[in-house]
Amino acid sequence: MFKFGQPGTIYSHAEWSERVRMLAPGRELQRHRNHKNRGRAFLIAVVLIFLVFNCRSLNVSSPSHLLAFPHRISRLHYLVPANVPNLQVCAVVTSALANQYSIPTILGYRGESFLDAQKAHIAKLRAIKDYLHNARGASDDLVIIVDGFDVLAQLPAEAMIQRYFTLKAEADQRLADRRGITVKELHRTGVRHTLLWGTDKGCWSESETDPRCWLVPFSAQPRLTWGLKTDTGDLQYNDSRFLNSGTVIGPLGDLRKFLDAALSLIEDDWDQNFLFRDSDQFYIAALYKRQEYQRMPDFSGGNFPGDIAGRDVPRPKGGKDDVTEYHITVDLDYTFTQTECHNYSLRLGTNIGPRVIFAFYHNTCDKAGFLDTFHDAWFYPLIRPLLRAAVRAIQHQHPINAESFDGRIWVAARQYPKRDLDEYGGVLYGCTRGGVHTTAGILQGVY
Repeated sequence: MFKFGQPGTIYSHAEWSERVRMLAPGRELQRHRNHKNRGRAFLIAVVLIFLVFNCRSLNVSSPSHLLAFPHRISRLHYLVPANVPNLQVCAVVTSALANQYSIPTILGYRGESFLDAQKAHIAKLRAIKDYLHNARGASDDLVIIVDGFDVLAQLPAEAMIQRYFTLKAEADQRLADRRGITVKELHRTGVRHTLLWGTDKGCWSESETDPRCWLVPFSAQPRLTWGLKTDTGDLQYNDSRFLNSGTVIGPLGDLRKFLDAALSLIEDDWDQNFLFRDSDQFYIAALYKRQEYQRMPDFSGGNFPGDIAGRDVPRPKGGKDDVTEYHITVDLDYTFTQTECHNYSLRLGTNIGPRVIFAFYHNTCDKAGFLDTFHDAWFYPLIRPLLRAAVRAIQHQHPINAESFDGRIWVAARQYPKRDLDEYGGVLYGCTRGGVHTTAGILQGVY
């Protein structure tokens, strides 16, 4: 039986398997949902064909086969900040493994003092920082971070990695086009896009003068993407362009640099009497707004090319050592993460405006419906075989992608410890002892 320091006992294999059975569809629940199964059967078949085809086309059965690839090998990390295990965390983790992502690493589990996320959301930033500074990985490894209680993966990892490189290239091209320069010229200025964050349809501070609201770019979506009600005041018809800190994907090195800056900002600006003092999103969005503000005079001869008209502006750059560029962009194409409640008449979460199936669903609406969304997911009836397949793929270091992305083959960042490995796998959990972050085995029973 695994123990996690003093906070509590981790489940045994028997209890762990029972938790999986609790999540897997039972007879009573299946009878209740039989009317949905016909519509879902075709979708499941299509996804299984996709997965089987890719697995067979790889024909990789051992780590030595990776050496035969002509491309460089890079790793994908999957981080889940969560201080306590519950069914919501179980759903988050299961969705990731079912979609062939790396072993999720739970960060901040049973955190105490300044790592206690129950006391302040900014605690999760400290747990993430510990991991990024102590992870055994290259600076250009990819890291995905999702909120631990309300983010479901619904498309395979291979699809998301491919989308990431497409989205960041398109973001570079859009900015270069607006400035009338080439992408190579843009990169020579030190500007590029590598940290892709999810978005919200509303500005969180709800202030017309806050630069988090008025300064961020508009998307490239057609003006009436959501019909005649687009951007007329009803939130569900708004353009989703405001940074949401619940999901991010980017290189390990760039994320590490950005999280260091965010925590430094918190130390400098934290005010006990400020309403949003413990909001991680408030500080992350502050760095984003400052980046966007500084880019404008940098590309416009040193002057801000617009009328500020009494609105607040970020602090201007103070010198060469004052960093404002963090390579941040947000998901203006709706292909990474969708917040709020998706269209329930569709079997896969889809934004019907731009007609995009998003890779992750972020439940920012009624939290009570999150597990229902999980139960209706395409992979839900297949939890057991998909988890077994995930364990085999991870343990044999099967590549995630059938073809190279960014000239690289991607594999899971870590394998499960061979000792006492359960057939359904599990997650890794992070702990911080004496300022040193370690990844300490399988957290059994988190499902």
